[in-house]
Amino acid sequence: MRLWVGLVLWSAVSGFAYADTDLSTETSLSGDTELLIPSQTPPAFEEHDSNEGRKLSLEEQKKKDIFDKQFADIYAELVEYQNAVDMEDEKRVLSIKGSILDTRRDLTRYLPETLQQPVRRIRGTIVSFLKWTGHYSRYSRKVRTPPERIQEAIAQLSGLADRGHQDSMLLRAEMDMYGRYGAPMDLASAFTRYQKMAESSGNATAQYMVGFFYSTGIGGVPQQNSLALLYTTMAAIQEYGPAEMVVGFRSIMGLGTAETCSGAVANYQSAARRSIGHFLSGPPLGRAMPKYRVRLSDEMGSAYGVQTGPNSIHRSIGREAFGELIEYYRFSAQKGNFKASLALADLYYSGHQFLERNLTVTSRHVRRVLSQLFTQEGKLRSDAGQAEVNVAGHAAGLYGLMLLRGEGVPVDTSLALKWLRIGTELGHGAAINALGYMHQHGIEVDPSAEDAIELYKRAADRGHSGGHVNYALAVSSTMPKAAVNSLNRAARSGHVLAHFNLGEMHARVAETSEVQCRLAVASYRFVVENADWQHSPFAQGIAAFRRGDLAGAALHYMRAAEMGYGVGQLNAAVLLEHAARADYQGDPRLAEIYETRGQLDRQAGVYWTRAANQNIADARVKQGDHYYHGRGTECNPTRAAAAYRIAAESERNGLAMWNLGYMFENGIGVERDFHLAKRYYDLAVETNENGRLAGYVSLVRLCAKYLWAWVRGEDVGDAPLFFAPRLVNTAKMAAGSGSNGGPKNDDMNDVADEGNGYAHQQGVHGVDELQADEWGLGADILNGDDDHARGGAGDDGDGDGDDEEGDLGAGIFFVVVVLAIGWFAIQPR
Repeated sequence: MRLWVGLVLWSAVSGFAYADTDLSTETSLSGDTELLIPSQTPPAFEEHDSNEGRKLSLEEQKKKDIFDKQFADIYAELVEYQNAVDMEDEKRVLSIKGSILDTRRDLTRYLPETLQQPVRRIRGTIVSFLKWTGHYSRYSRKVRTPPERIQEAIAQLSGLADRGHQDSMLLRAEMDMYGRYGAPMDLASAFTRYQKMAESSGNATAQYMVGFFYSTGIGGVPQQNSLALLYTTMAAIQEYGPAEMVVGFRSIMGLGTAETCSGAVANYQSAARRSIGHFLSGPPLGRAMPKYRVRLSDEMGSAYGVQTGPNSIHRSIGREAFGELIEYYRFSAQKGNFKASLALADLYYSGHQFLERNLTVTSRHVRRVLSQLFTQEGKLRSDAGQAEVNVAGHAAGLYGLMLLRGEGVPVDTSLALKWLRIGTELGHGAAINALGYMHQHGIEVDPSAEDAIELYKRAADRGHSGGHVNYALAVSSTMPKAAVNSLNRAARSGHVLAHFNLGEMHARVAETSEVQCRLAVASYRFVVENADWQHSPFAQGIAAFRRGDLAGAALHYMRAAEMGYGVGQLNAAVLLEHAARADYQGDPRLAEIYETRGQLDRQAGVYWTRAANQNIADARVKQGDHYYHGRGTECNPTRAAAAYRIAAESERNGLAMWNLGYMFENGIGVERDFHLAKRYYDLAVETNENGRLAGYVSLVRLCAKYLWAWVRGEDVGDAPLFFAPRLVNTAKMAAGSGSNGGPKNDDMNDVADEGNGYAHQQGVHGVDELQADEWGLGADILNGDDDHARGGAGDDGDGDGDDEEGDLGAGIFFVVVVLAIGWFAIQPR
């Protein structure tokens, strides 16, 4: 009954939110489509307070004030202790060689069952001894007993929580959730605390966290999508941003519920409006965007440890190389190289994965460049060439922008006007845009809409995304088509305000057009996933990872994954797969998130599948691995081949090509076809440098198998394998991959989700059939660990070509051929 009441209430509130699309409307486009333009002074967006609207009595207020003071003192003490612990852990992690995600496979699983436990005990004794002597180099988290003062603080906090103090209850649950502030990780206790708070007070954060537990099944909580959706929806109704993102993502993807665009657009719109309100509430021209999101696969050299395709690794430079580059720039800047100084200024102004944003350092380098290229009167040096002019314009514009926004220097609008004018004269796009803003709002100049539009147009013509947005906002009433074109150009550059306005425009007609609805969802989703200062789990996730807290990192990334972030799904899958595959984890709590290895495999497969459906590199191959090996799902080589084919054709993934070649060679999940096997092996060799040796060895083996099959009189095709290779038979590939027109993403979507969800109601393959994909296939085949997948793997096409006798004969024939080639190669000439 509670479920149905909640869902009915959600539908009513969602319909109201969807219909109420007015923000700060200034202009509209002609026709049926209106463009909603938020004002430069945004409305105040506030997070929902569960006690809003209820006045406390004088006695209750006094009691709350006392509890708040006690909580503040306790919290300050706990934070001080935790900061010291975090610094120690970060130093320990930095001191180890290699990645803390190095995976060691549990080789004892290949021993007889009677020997597995004794061998593991002996191994544990040896490891314990090496740790005691200090000779064990593998990182492991230090188990600490907090000092008495921290234990007393935890006891006092628990007392406040038992008395119903909201902040204390949330902090106490968080301590159990992540094992922070001196408390051990206890997911079962955290769930109990969150559930009690959600039901007693209706706290949105607690409701969201209860939904997270039911959605993921962590800590021994049964995975129930109906309850997950109920609790998360209750939090979303209270306009809690993370919950709105979860409900929006599940609605648009059809995860555990019917796929509905209207429900998604309502939730994403609400979250996007608050994000844009926060964006515009910062300095002039909006807040600086959040930090770069680290992909853990990049830290490992791709999800497989080596690059398997053109998009496997997203960063262009490693940590060590970046450090060397910074040192080179610093050395050159000290020698008077103004280009190096400007490069450092840009890096410190924008920030980088390996460099914290530092506006004070930025202003120092910018002033150094200005002093080198300008006279004391602010005139450009007379002997400046074109290269110096370009650098001078960039430096002047950046310095003027920092003065206008108060970044690294005190706000000085008159000095900002001076340098922005210089930057504008020298053609710097950001300076032109900022000068237009000053003219529009009358900052140090008389307000002039005409001058502002002219400057915005100049900035847009130079390709500046902010100029495109401001020009669109300024001319939307007089030139709506030009405004929309300008917004589209800014959106292609990733400007969140452009995406927001496009989303508002599409949302106005979303009720009558499914296409417009999905465009609105895409635009709003871009906003909430990029302008996410207030609710992003990524900062906490990467901080936990860098101090070796893999369990905490996994939980934060799982929250991001449930919110729909593709990078969150990738990182969560990486960590869960590490826990399932590793012989020994640096953080043993990582394997405690789930009770069994099978649950880890299953949830890793869910996130690989979701990441694959968001075009994350290597994720589709991982999805195929889970089907191939039956990790977290039943073994299904046909679906594995379909996943590999998508990765091979749409992502040009070399490992997927090699896997397909292997499957066509052996008739696993597809009809055996030597010509297609050779074709995919050739493509793998051409595409992936790291797999060339394996590709060449596979081609030699394929030749031997082809000759053996020909000797036995089997069907090997109409043309010789190597002398006249036939073209790829696309019809046969489609049939072999289990699809008439090639496998589609829809075939894999349903695998991704949920045991009792909507997918099962529709008769598609749910959690028991896919839900997994992990690190296993390609890497395991290369290591010879493919026995499980071969057993009963599928039809070879000829009925007897893959039996034991045939395999033995082909193996002997292969050895004879290789020995003969070697013998002829060493003969004297």
